[in-house]
Amino acid sequence: MRTYCRICEAACGLVVDTDQNGAPVGLLPDPDHPLSRGFACAKGTRFLEVATHPTRVTHPEVDGFPVSWKEALSTAAARLRQVQGRYGRHAVGVYIGNPMAFTTLGAAATFAFVRALDTRNVYTSGSQDCASKFAGSTLVHGTPLIHPIPDFDHTDLAVVIGSNPFVSQSSFVSLQDGPRVFDRIVERGGHIVWVDPRRTESAAHCGEHLAIAPGTDAWLLLALLHLLGPSPPHHQHVHGTEQILARARAISVKDAGQRTGLGENAIRGLAEKIRNSRSTAFHMSVGAAFGGFGTLAYVALQALIWVTGNFDRVGGSLFSPIGHWQGRVTSRHRQTASRIGGFRSILSALPGGVLADEITTPGEGQIRAMVVLAGNPVRSVPGGDRLQDAFDTLDHLVTVDLFRNDTGRRADVFLPASSWLERWDLAATAVPFHTEPIIPMAGPVIPTQGKSRTDLQILSGLAWALGHRRLWWRLGRWRVDGLLPRPSFGVRVRRLRPDRYLRRHRVQFWNEAIAGEVTRLTSAPEPASADFRLLTRRRNVGHNSWIHGGRRDGTAECVAWMRAEDMAGIGAHDDSTITVRSIVGSVSLPVRARAGVAPRTVVIPHGLPDLNVNTLIPSGVDAIERISGQHIMTGIAVDVFALSAPPTVG
Repeated sequence: MRTYCRICEAACGLVVDTDQNGAPVGLLPDPDHPLSRGFACAKGTRFLEVATHPTRVTHPEVDGFPVSWKEALSTAAARLRQVQGRYGRHAVGVYIGNPMAFTTLGAAATFAFVRALDTRNVYTSGSQDCASKFAGSTLVHGTPLIHPIPDFDHTDLAVVIGSNPFVSQSSFVSLQDGPRVFDRIVERGGHIVWVDPRRTESAAHCGEHLAIAPGTDAWLLLALLHLLGPSPPHHQHVHGTEQILARARAISVKDAGQRTGLGENAIRGLAEKIRNSRSTAFHMSVGAAFGGFGTLAYVALQALIWVTGNFDRVGGSLFSPIGHWQGRVTSRHRQTASRIGGFRSILSALPGGVLADEITTPGEGQIRAMVVLAGNPVRSVPGGDRLQDAFDTLDHLVTVDLFRNDTGRRADVFLPASSWLERWDLAATAVPFHTEPIIPMAGPVIPTQGKSRTDLQILSGLAWALGHRRLWWRLGRWRVDGLLPRPSFGVRVRRLRPDRYLRRHRVQFWNEAIAGEVTRLTSAPEPASADFRLLTRRRNVGHNSWIHGGRRDGTAECVAWMRAEDMAGIGAHDDSTITVRSIVGSVSLPVRARAGVAPRTVVIPHGLPDLNVNTLIPSGVDAIERISGQHIMTGIAVDVFALSAPPTVG
């Protein structure tokens, strides 16, 4: 049986490995899949372990006791109605985790459910990783769902900023044949430049590494615009090019070299490589997105793609026609603003960084109850223990999930969801990032575990219990997998064609919001040289901060990385214990010397079962990028010192 992975945009093809009796025993990369071409990372190939894990919750619970679905849904609905009836519709908040983005029916049901609740207090994991990219594309294209797709298959030069695809595939892109696409660039005589504060596994594998200071990517991109934009192309549908180039020319390349830590010569050298390349594919991922100026960096990146002649071109960046259609659909999203800080919503979602304050600050619209869908905000939203303490004050908490994670353990009603191996799916939300003309589709490949239900069934049942008696809620309560098509790989769509985007669509590289971000960037003080800076890193089998109860095999990876010289400076050595302390919290863990880590930098993995790096990252209004609501999650100032005591978690 064939299926595909629903952990990220890549949608890698998988085949189910079975024993002699036909029972599933594992997942293997599908060598015939047109998207992934035989590649799949460990997060996908090992997901059968997650779906069948003995700690998974497969029966609905109320106040810790197993109950029927009817009782669970009626109890949850009654308590939510009580909260909204007493305190108003905004007293119920919703948090939507990353997995909901990759289930088409679940995502549609989530959108409808939020509209039925009629609350402005909607939060997603997006403000912890990609809200600045949504905001940047809204400014440039007028919709958050149009993004440049790097054509790595045909480029001569790849410039990859803040991404480590040899560990975590990357985001907002689907790599054909996985990260092996970069090997093919080298094989055909091309070149790769990795821009990252540390020499990642990807940079160690191939290409050239530029060790940029955390959070300074916008400085680099504006400096490249300064050097590469004297004679930009002109098009009747492209606006604001001269304005952004004028501000870029006002930035000294020497100053940018100092701010980024790269030096002027390295920036000029990169500009020369881009200028002399027949085609350049640029890509920016989360490492740059949450550095404090992610929106400006993403706008500047797309302006750089335009002025270098790589916009909507083979070997440069392409644009999906399906993204245009999805953009029109999402244009109906209601724009709201947070009570705390007045942040504008992106895709109807407010920044998670103010969620703790929205729960604890008295007044009209204070959150008194939460519905959490496939997420773990208590661990994945930064701010020390503030959000954990805030969740403990809620009148009511409903969670829809596979495991009783740190958030789910606080739930009054737990509604068990099926995994993606147990349901039908269509990768409609991921296809705007694919270069192959196919929308992956698959049906269930293992039996439903226990009494779990699909997200569509759960949300339809909850909406029905809340009194929303529309036809689609009635239909959604039934299992529809057997009625839906299951083609071999998916649905064929129109192939991406270059040189067509600007025939119908307008592009804007400058407005007052972008001008304000340039001013904020250039007026920001330089970081204190005595501070250490915190970086986080992904793990090969870690699934962000969502699942902790499903697999507990991350303990061996609970180690910080530093330069040997910096370790010697604080009296530490390999496997000694260090304490890392910020203004909001501290953690203690072993440390090891690691080549390629930038000076005065400490690197800690996130998504560990027993140590939460988000404890070190501040939250609240001042820790959020104003234009996008993106949490600032890299380059955090910390103190680091050695301990003789065993490691503890702060």
